Amino acid sequence: MGLLFLCLLLLLLPTPAQAQATQPPATSSDLPIDVVVLLDDSGSMATCFPWPEAGLPFNPPCAFPSPNPPSDPEELRYSAARLLVQLADDTDRVAVLRFDSQVEGVGNLGTLQQVGDATNRNRLVSTLIAPTNYNFRGYTRMDLALEQATALLASVKEPGRSQYILLLTDGEPSQPSGAGLQRPRVEATVQTLRADDVLAFPVVLCNPNAGCAGEFLRARFDQELVREAKTAGDLLQVFSQIFAEIKRDRSVITAPTGDGTIQFTTRPSQAAQQITLITPRGGLAGIDLDGAPVVTAGLLDDPNIELNTVSVSPLPSGAWTVRTTDPSGFTVIQADSYPELLFPPASVADSSASVRYFPAGKPPLIVARGVGPAAGEPLSFNGSVDLAPIGDGNVQAIQLSSEPDEVVLQLGNDTAPLQLVRRYRVEARSDLPAAQVFSPLPSDPGLLDTGKIRLQVGFSAGATVGGLRASVYVTDETDDDQGRGLPVYQANLTCAGALCTDENWEPADGRTYRMVYTVSAQTDTKTGPIRYGDYAETDLVMAPAVYLRGLPATVDLAQIPTEGLPITVMAGTTEEIGRVSGRLVLRRDDTGEVLPTVGTGFTTDVPESGGVEALFRVDGLTNLRPGAYSGELVLEVTDPNGLPMSVSVRPGKILPVTLSVPRPTALLDATTADFGQIAFSSSPSIQLADPALLGVKFEGDPFPITAQMTDSTCTDVTAAGGDAVPAGDGLTLPIRLQRLTPLQPGECSGLISLSGPTEDYDVRPAQIAYRVRVADPEWAVITGDVDFRNLGRAGERATGVLTMRYAGKTPFMVTLADVSATSEIGGDTGPVQLGAEAIEMPLVEVNGPPNADGLYEVPITLVARKAIPKDAWQGSYYAGRLGLSIQGLSGEVRPVSVSFRSPTFLQRYITPWLVPIYSLPWGIITWPLTLLLLLVLVARIRGGGVDEDEPVPVATLHMPTAQDLPAAPAIEVSPAALATESAGGSKWGGGDWGNVWDSAPVGPAASPEPVNGNGNGSPWASGW
Repeated sequence: MGLLFLCLLLLLLPTPAQAQATQPPATSSDLPIDVVVLLDDSGSMATCFPWPEAGLPFNPPCAFPSPNPPSDPEELRYSAARLLVQLADDTDRVAVLRFDSQVEGVGNLGTLQQVGDATNRNRLVSTLIAPTNYNFRGYTRMDLALEQATALLASVKEPGRSQYILLLTDGEPSQPSGAGLQRPRVEATVQTLRADDVLAFPVVLCNPNAGCAGEFLRARFDQELVREAKTAGDLLQVFSQIFAEIKRDRSVITAPTGDGTIQFTTRPSQAAQQITLITPRGGLAGIDLDGAPVVTAGLLDDPNIELNTVSVSPLPSGAWTVRTTDPSGFTVIQADSYPELLFPPASVADSSASVRYFPAGKPPLIVARGVGPAAGEPLSFNGSVDLAPIGDGNVQAIQLSSEPDEVVLQLGNDTAPLQLVRRYRVEARSDLPAAQVFSPLPSDPGLLDTGKIRLQVGFSAGATVGGLRASVYVTDETDDDQGRGLPVYQANLTCAGALCTDENWEPADGRTYRMVYTVSAQTDTKTGPIRYGDYAETDLVMAPAVYLRGLPATVDLAQIPTEGLPITVMAGTTEEIGRVSGRLVLRRDDTGEVLPTVGTGFTTDVPESGGVEALFRVDGLTNLRPGAYSGELVLEVTDPNGLPMSVSVRPGKILPVTLSVPRPTALLDATTADFGQIAFSSSPSIQLADPALLGVKFEGDPFPITAQMTDSTCTDVTAAGGDAVPAGDGLTLPIRLQRLTPLQPGECSGLISLSGPTEDYDVRPAQIAYRVRVADPEWAVITGDVDFRNLGRAGERATGVLTMRYAGKTPFMVTLADVSATSEIGGDTGPVQLGAEAIEMPLVEVNGPPNADGLYEVPITLVARKAIPKDAWQGSYYAGRLGLSIQGLSGEVRPVSVSFRSPTFLQRYITPWLVPIYSLPWGIITWPLTLLLLLVLVARIRGGGVDEDEPVPVATLHMPTAQDLPAAPAIEVSPAALATESAGGSKWGGGDWGNVWDSAPVGPAASPEPVNGNGNGSPWASGW
């Protein structure tokens, strides 16, 4: 049966075309349930009552002082509990508790147990056994029973599983003295059950003499749920009918006449699945289908009743006759087809047996559907008025003309059993907020720029409601074949707060629609929170129109692509239309200035049918300054002759236009530009260090950023920005430091202001701190002394090479800080002091790499600013120091010892030739020296002396000028050396000889120590 029911359920699932339609909740018969049965086992059920004050209670025949017979001497209440277990579905859970002076579970059903298959059912019902001793069961503790049942249900509550209590009693609550009144505790428990959505069915068993004592229960439970059983035998039908209210796929059929014959007819579309026959024990005489006997199978071993079911599978259709020997017998039929009330909603979630509330003051709307194979058959109200289709899925509705207490629905036109009839209790209340339509309205049709419409229903702001659920049913009321009430759309709305909305339906132009909204909500009342349902309806008339699909109702020009916004132009009218065109007016909000350079040339033909694609483009936006703009787009429709037409335009003839041009903004990810430590450089340099790269993000298009030094601890330092450059997945802004003069060692810091090309651009932060550290360079002069050779005539230059260590950045500039030189010329004049007035040194730029030892070889040139004083006969030798510094590096001077000579004519032109000759042995050079001295003597006598300022040639041998010759070092001559050399030794390979004749470049070398013994180191201060 379960597999067949599943197959039928799959047939009822919506097709893909119905997927967006509203889906009613699952049918009540699909949902499992929890049922707790509370059986009154007080003494009045099995003994005569009231009990005597003295002595033990006794059994019938009853007499004074206990004249009332027991209410259930045959223990039929236990038979009814066993029957309920057999009627339950496999997934249902059942528990049975009994109460008297206390509460206890009965057998294996002391807690909620899943019914399961036939074997498990029999195991459970076999433990439902009535007590044998009632002497200690004199009281009726309803309070304890309800409290324990409530706690039991709360401990296993699950979503989608409704819960019920069946409370059976034959009297009023009673308790021993000192136990307190039960009434407040019962009332509190009833409130808890309502809050937990537990539905309680009190069942009052009447006593043959005492009558029906149900006043206490009717005063505290819903009166519609309180049932009476006139006799204990009636409990079987009462329990079965309650179960049929809970499970809507069950129908109870009784014998209409006193002969015990039950007749009913089943049709294939009713999909009857099971026939269960309940009779007193031995009361089933037989069952026929279309006159032929049918085999049955017993389901229950009970001392009072028989429970039989038809064992034919699948269950055939036809005319059934059940013959019983007792008119109390009845039949329970389970069928897959039945009517279901969808609206008003059940006040207890997932419980079809609960009452349905609606606001008083207007007749309710009934929305229902057929379930099962017979779903397409007529659905009628009270068996006389058919419901009309309102949506997909066999959803039908009827608006009643009055406020009934009960809604009776029948699926199919059957006039005799089996009739698929269900009864639902409804109640109008005046304390419930009413729903209202918010869209569409006569003043606002709720049209969206997509062509769809906003459907919205809810409650006013002052209504205290929650848990909203809403559906909408739209029918076409146009008087043609496509209208006249045909459903065109239905959907479950999306609810938030007190409003429920749907924006997925697109109406057609020139049609008339009716919208019916159904809303369920929860609200607080004086009796506690309840769930109820209300409805609201409205009409929508769509006029003929030209529709521009894709054009929003409010045009934000910032969202319009540069190449244009694609739109579809359609006509919702049979009139012939020519063109639709647009005119744009845009103003600056702060000044009201109209911008004539901004406009649109939109115009396109309107097709007679279908749609045509077009581009809505706006020109002139690229040059707008940042700011807020607004205006309107006026759409005009003309006929084929170019004359204006009175046709609606959707989304509107005049559309508001907005535009916000944001200020282009650069967002830096740092507030400090740290350039780190840089090497000192004495060379004037535009860029001090490598640029600091700051991460930047642009809001809008990237733009160049200007940097300006606003505060700095170092003078003459400037900053420069520029364009952002790619770096990985982002952009970086290079910030550069610049200075035209060398920067002293130390730290510089300050603030740099950043800005865009104009005032319309923002840079954040607009000011950043900067920091750079210039390393203090280590430098030293390695050369001890530098001999510059000859330096005497004004303007004469002499070059020497010194070796330096320098740890700064190249190129660097070596400059002269101070100079001093001293010479003992002789006579009475005293020493000669030279300074910067006589000697200068040009600035030297060193830009090459160091040598292999990491040292720099720096050529130094001294220039005689005037003639250097000298001894007229032997010249003068000067010794002193140069104070050298690195340009730009203040306060650091390194001394260098230097020497040079201011030579005579003889020393400048003759001596360089004679010195090598005198280095030869004396035997070889005697005669040429004697001849040379004689020639000199004769020349001096004839010339009266030689004026060195007006030199004359002394020989026909061509001699290079002194300044063209490389400077020669002083000749070291000592008596020991002369003695050695006269003995035949020579210095042919010596450095002195080589320095005179070769042309090797002058390199750094230490000056030779003086050997003449004159104290000032001059080899010319004494005679040969």
